[in-house]
Amino acid sequence: MGKKQNAGGERLKEEDLLIEVLSRLDVRTLLVCKAVSKTWHSLISSPTLVKCHLSRAITSSSSEDNKKTALIVRLFNNEEDSSFSLYQLGGCDDNVAHLDFPYSTGDYPCAPPSFLIGCVCGIVCVSVIVNFRWFTTEKRTDIYIWNPATKQSKLVPGHTLDNGKRNAALGFGFDPIDFDFKVVRVLSKDTFPEVYSLNKNVWRNIETRLSDIPYRHRIETCLHGFLFAIGHNGMMAFDLNKEVFICDISLPVRSNDTCVADFKDSVAVIIFNFSEKVDRIKLWSLDDEACLRGVGVEASWTMMLTIDVGVRVDWVFGIFNSVELLLASGDLFLYNLNKKVGRYIDTDLFFDFHEVFKYTETLLPVPGSKLVNWSDDVDDNEESSTDLEEVSEESRIDSEDDDERSSVGVGSEDGNEECTGDSEDDDDSEEKSSDSGDE
Repeated sequence: MGKKQNAGGERLKEEDLLIEVLSRLDVRTLLVCKAVSKTWHSLISSPTLVKCHLSRAITSSSSEDNKKTALIVRLFNNEEDSSFSLYQLGGCDDNVAHLDFPYSTGDYPCAPPSFLIGCVCGIVCVSVIVNFRWFTTEKRTDIYIWNPATKQSKLVPGHTLDNGKRNAALGFGFDPIDFDFKVVRVLSKDTFPEVYSLNKNVWRNIETRLSDIPYRHRIETCLHGFLFAIGHNGMMAFDLNKEVFICDISLPVRSNDTCVADFKDSVAVIIFNFSEKVDRIKLWSLDDEACLRGVGVEASWTMMLTIDVGVRVDWVFGIFNSVELLLASGDLFLYNLNKKVGRYIDTDLFFDFHEVFKYTETLLPVPGSKLVNWSDDVDDNEESSTDLEEVSEESRIDSEDDDERSSVGVGSEDGNEECTGDSEDDDDSEEKSSDSGDE
């Protein structure tokens, strides 16, 4: 097989060059390319290309030069429609794709209420309130892990703890050490939290009583192998690899109007004051992540930004491509931190402001999944033969020629990208958290 020379003077095999080219294509095109030959099918399904494609996509979406950032949102045009859609931020804001649901037509007698829990590395977690329309006091929730780009979706096994009349706080994150996606459930202080591993396909009780619970209905931000939420007593962090909670992390300023975000690849909190209807936002960056290791280190913060955005701030979603801050002010508002200018986003869509996540298209497989069918033309999307454990194993091996494609470059969000919503305050939420289905 012939070789070419790259810009660094290295000699590349034709297969390497093919991977370099294919990794720049969108997922839909790559799925079509699988039909070219058995060789291409095998190559596109390989862990090497999957990782290379993901790394390139996340690096591009996090770049300051990126002019287009994709968001996944939940629509609510009417009572029957709580489907999902991709919305692209850029010079011309546009609804780029309607995604329907993570389950197929006929799986439920009618479309039940569905809610976004999180989106990491292009993999989406959705909760579905199954018996909502029957007005029962007991809530049954189905949880799906879904790749909208490949239409692979997995119904997570039922969790061990029944909600009963209580509502659960849910979080979805990525463990970069074990290359595993996980779902976390928190009911109350007097029950053990639970964590689900996609690789192991099981729920496990975390047999530690929590001193705090999430103030809102989501454990909302994934960064550096942790899930973060604002609790009643401070910030909470969940170590996705060790599967332990660290509670009562002190905040720079105590405010109910606080969200955790990624600021230039550092853990940050954004504080605003919705009750006073002011236009000022303050951003603080965590100085050292030692406080996340559970060793009794006090958190220290540095104020990085004080921003007068010029409009009333209802909610802050996070920073979506290093320099643009997305917030709600009646409608969606995008503020450029470098240029210090903002603009309203042109959209006729109606979607839940508390269910907006950054989205990166990916080829990552969902082990144990099935293909979702919402149309008659189930075409090119056959189930992937690659699984996460294959990708994980290859990511542990250093290539002899220092091939950068052998390691997953895992970026960060937005409040939501790493390989990273809100409800009304509840007077009695000190003892039980609110729920993704309690909108």
